[in-house]
Amino acid sequence: MILLMTVFLFGMVDMKTWLSSESTNKELTIGDPLELNVTLRYDEMTEVSPPIFDSLGVFAVIDIENEVTEEDGYVMEEYTIRLAPFNIGKLNVPQFRFLVKEGETIDTVFTDSFSLEIASTLPEGMEDIHDLKGPVEYPNYLPFIVGAMVAASGVVGWVVWRFLKRIGKARKLAGPLPPPWIEALIALDNIPAKEWIGKGLVKRYYYSLSEILKRYLERRFEFNALEQTTTEIVHHLKTRKILLRDEFTRFFTYADLVKYAKFAPALDDQQEAIEKAKELVHKTKPDEVEAKR
Repeated sequence: MILLMTVFLFGMVDMKTWLSSESTNKELTIGDPLELNVTLRYDEMTEVSPPIFDSLGVFAVIDIENEVTEEDGYVMEEYTIRLAPFNIGKLNVPQFRFLVKEGETIDTVFTDSFSLEIASTLPEGMEDIHDLKGPVEYPNYLPFIVGAMVAASGVVGWVVWRFLKRIGKARKLAGPLPPPWIEALIALDNIPAKEWIGKGLVKRYYYSLSEILKRYLERRFEFNALEQTTTEIVHHLKTRKILLRDEFTRFFTYADLVKYAKFAPALDDQQEAIEKAKELVHKTKPDEVEAKR
C-alpha cells in the first residue's frame, strides 16, 4: 500500500490518498480495474461533498463506495474509487475534488495527481493488429454506387441550401443580440425564484443562476465558459485578472455545493443568491469597470 498524499486544510481536514496493494503489485493492462482509496477526517461542523471529477480522460469510473464513521466530534469518510484505464503507456490518474464548507468559508481540496504504466494486451513482438485479408471478388457495383452517391449529394446539397436560407432569414428577423449584461439581467429577472424556492427546487434554482452567469462571462469576456468546469472558469478568471474574480469563484463554488453535495443553503442565502448574481453582472459592466480604473 503506497501513501501518495496528505493534505491539511485550515488544520481541520486531513486527506490521504493511496492505491491499493493489488493495483501496485501487478502489471496493469487495458481494462484492468484499479482501486484509489481516499480518507477524509474532519470536524463534525464541517461539510464535505462527495468526490467530483471534471475530466476522466482515458479512465472510466466503475464504482464508488463510501463508508462514514463518527468519533469524538470528528467524521471519518473512506472512499474506494474503482477505475479502469483504456489506453496504454504512462497515464495520469484523474484528480477528484472535494468541496469543503467551514462556516462561511468554502474551499476545494484535490486528490494527488500521479502516473501509472499501463501495458498492452497484444502478444509480445506484435506491434499492431494484423491486416485484414484481401477483398473477395464480387460483381462490380461501383458504377451504381457512384451514381447513387452523386444523386444523394445533390439532394443533401439542396436541403442544406434551403436550411441555410431559412437560418439567414431567421437571423435577419431576430436582429443582433442585446449586450451580455442586458441579456443576463433579463434572464435573471425571468427566473421564478420565489416559486422554485417555495417548492424546494433549490438545485434547479442554483443551476439556472450558474448557467446565466456562465453565459454572461462567455459573452462579456469572450471565452468558452458554458462548456468549462468551475475549476477551469476560475483558472481563466485569474489568468485574465478579471474584475471580481474572487466573488465569481465563491458564487460558482457555493453553487457546486448545492448542485453536487446535497448541501441545503439557509432560506436567506437562497433568497439573496439571485441578488448576488445581479450584483456581479452590474459591477462588471463596461461602464462600471471603466469607472473603477
